[in-house]
Amino acid sequence: MTDKRSGPVVAPLKFLLYLASFCYGIAIYIRRLLYKYGIFRAGRVPMKVISVGNLTLGGTGKTPFVIWLARMLNDELNKTVSILIRGYGWDEQNMLKKKVSDIPILAGENRARSCHKAIRLYGSNTAVLDDGFQHWELARNLDIVLIDSRNPFGNGRLFPRGILREPIEAVNRADVIVLTKVDKKKAGLDIVKSELKRIKSDLVFLESAHRPKYIYDQRNRVELPLSYLNKKRLILLSGIGDPSYFEETVRGLGADIAEHIVFSDHHNYNQEDMARILKRCDERKFDFVLMTEKDEVKIRRMSLSFGKYIPMTLVIEIDIIAGKEQLVARLTGLYNRKAFK
Repeated sequence: MTDKRSGPVVAPLKFLLYLASFCYGIAIYIRRLLYKYGIFRAGRVPMKVISVGNLTLGGTGKTPFVIWLARMLNDELNKTVSILIRGYGWDEQNMLKKKVSDIPILAGENRARSCHKAIRLYGSNTAVLDDGFQHWELARNLDIVLIDSRNPFGNGRLFPRGILREPIEAVNRADVIVLTKVDKKKAGLDIVKSELKRIKSDLVFLESAHRPKYIYDQRNRVELPLSYLNKKRLILLSGIGDPSYFEETVRGLGADIAEHIVFSDHHNYNQEDMARILKRCDERKFDFVLMTEKDEVKIRRMSLSFGKYIPMTLVIEIDIIAGKEQLVARLTGLYNRKAFK
């Protein structure tokens, strides 16, 4: 998928993945035609629907941006917001509730039904649709697409031969592009913007970075300053889309990493996983285990114990570096008109 490996051994597998991605691409094209010609219809609801999604698999930071956007709409634009998630598991919902306890979060595959529920129960006039760019069943007023500035399109191929969920040209459905992790992008940001503008010239661009805020001591339930990591020797634990970014962030805070135990994105931890983690801990000298918030929620749900080892969490929030004014202007225009785009 990533082309990090090459040679005669992996070539047959790459060919099989290419055939699968070809079939996947045909399925996407047919689905798009079905909606374009009205055979399938997107449902409309009496509220503003703002979708947050991406073109690639994992690692762009949708959840932190959804939190930032919902908070901004609620606090700065005085909108009554609900967040809609697919509800494949309770972990994402619990993480969101922890961050935005005063904003309703509705889980369900039928997003239109969730919208009507948000209106009926909470009087919401705005729905933030998490992971909604490929959700054709519900019409929306604004599509925001997050793109990892360090690896915007992978190898340019569709899943499973690459990491693209849709062809790059699907950007023509987007209104706003959020380039994430720009603090780690050394060069070429303007090239990415130019490539996207060739597809759609009136895109609004935001630039963002994921900023560490504090360390959470899970056992003592206290917040510690980031300086606490300086010169500490750690074992990192992550099951996220971009573990290398997590590692870079921790190193940037002055920590020494004894080992990084990596699981796949959306991994659900179990007792066997914990046994493996504890075995690795027994083989290393270190101060404590540091994980992401996403992993903390999953491990806490399973009531898994680290035994004698100390578990900590790095709390990260998104920081909008550039483009917020343009987004606010687009949102203001959105609320001043009644029709869908």
